[in-house]
Amino acid sequence: MSGMNHSDIDLQRIARALESTPTAAYTAPHDYPHGAPIFQHSPELERERVNSDVMRLYLHIPFCNYACSFCCYAKRVGVDRDRMQRYVKALKKELEWVEPGTSLNQFFMGGGTPTALPADLLDEVLEAISSRMPYDGSGVHTVETSPESMTGDHLAVLQKHGVGRISMGIQSLKEDVLDAVKRDHGEQLALDTCRQVIDAGLIMNIDLMYGLPGQRHEDFARDFALVAAQGVHAVTAYNLRLNEMTSIQRNLQAHERFDLPGLMAWREFVRDTAAQHGFTQTRWHTFKRLDSIAARHERLPVSGKDLAAYQLGVGMSARSSLGHTLYRNHSKLNTYMERVESGASPVEEHIPLNRDDLKTQFIARTLGDGRGLSASAYQSVFGSSFYSDFEETLDRLQQANLIFEDGDHIAMSATGQLVYDLVMLSFYPAHAKQWLNEHMQSYQLLARQA
Repeated sequence: MSGMNHSDIDLQRIARALESTPTAAYTAPHDYPHGAPIFQHSPELERERVNSDVMRLYLHIPFCNYACSFCCYAKRVGVDRDRMQRYVKALKKELEWVEPGTSLNQFFMGGGTPTALPADLLDEVLEAISSRMPYDGSGVHTVETSPESMTGDHLAVLQKHGVGRISMGIQSLKEDVLDAVKRDHGEQLALDTCRQVIDAGLIMNIDLMYGLPGQRHEDFARDFALVAAQGVHAVTAYNLRLNEMTSIQRNLQAHERFDLPGLMAWREFVRDTAAQHGFTQTRWHTFKRLDSIAARHERLPVSGKDLAAYQLGVGMSARSSLGHTLYRNHSKLNTYMERVESGASPVEEHIPLNRDDLKTQFIARTLGDGRGLSASAYQSVFGSSFYSDFEETLDRLQQANLIFEDGDHIAMSATGQLVYDLVMLSFYPAHAKQWLNEHMQSYQLLARQA
């Protein structure tokens, strides 16, 4: 996909600056080290107990009514109620890892599709959270949903437990685009569900994707106009991300895959479309109506000034960031449940973060997340100069007009914002870049052979 020809953008210089940068990551690159998940095998490893007065929580509900072809997340389709009940029981038991009375500042329930759970089982999970971890009132809690799985009973349960934000993936409203990615909802159902959530007084965030097979700029513009007209408060817009776990990659034609000018053109179009409808770009991929209740929601930090993290992940394949270690639970449903039921740790692998990893995390949560980086704050945390630690990378990116310095502040330029993920990937440690390049080369070889 190409189509950008701005005289003030030197595409050749940008391409040279990003020449050795991995072309993609396994999540948004500002979410490090998830973007380069170089896990060490460590079955049943006990998670570190951190000294924190408050915790953040992620819960994974792996159940879906169907499988989308762009999804690479751990999910299970067609699970019956008995197994769902067993899974909920395992979630509640895993939550017992948390000391009773530990304050909870924010939780996010994702998947999968949390509302694929029957409403009474969702109620049971939310009750288990609040009874063990009292909310401290500082953050808005989020639950993901899909148009075909949300019911009035689900909505009543979410309101009962103080969930303030619903994030619903619709990706597109165009029938042939939805068919291409195997989405099982129509335009009207998606819009009606938006209205249902908004009328209930909850923040409504919609996920839209760009770069899908057969999708044109005018299709995306129509989708955005329709959800904006319904009154949605926020839109998360992200490009199609391909790896060996996304089945859609086997069916994409060469002209449907992003090239650099095509990616930049799409992002410029998305940004301008959002602005036309009164949405402000708050992060690289998030757009909010700041005059609405969406302004109440911010993703709270997962770590303190020492970068020691305090987020627990509960559920199959869930990831915990505790101290300076990332843990991942087993990704097989039966194995996860059996471990928890037997009293063993559900952890299957982990990543201990070294000093280079922590530096990358610092950059990812500032420059990489749209806020800019303070060189003096970096020096205060690490005792070394940001300019010295990343001299070669900074030089390359500045020469291509992708970043700029303003006193103590380093930020991405307007051009750099159109390749924000690639700019962030440029700061990844050498071992992470090598791992990503090797995995992407293997994936691309398989894609060509398919």
